[in-house]
Amino acid sequence: MTRFLFEYEVPSSGKKATFSWIGKSEEEARTAVHAKVADFEFMELTDIVIGKVLEAKETTGNQYYECEGCSA
Repeated sequence: MTRFLFEYEVPSSGKKATFSWIGKSEEEARTAVHAKVADFEFMELTDIVIGKVLEAKETTGNQYYECEGCSA
């Protein structure tokens, strides 16, 4: 699995930021991050533009990732 760091933009507000996601491929991660960013920004999918990959890092077995529902 690979952690992909994507840049994204909300054209209506001009906001630009980054968001990362783990996936088996860039396409899988891009699809998932698009949905997550839209949810995070309270926008429709069509209002979010996912840009280029800024970084791709292979994950290892000794890393810890906490999902949003696990920390409650």
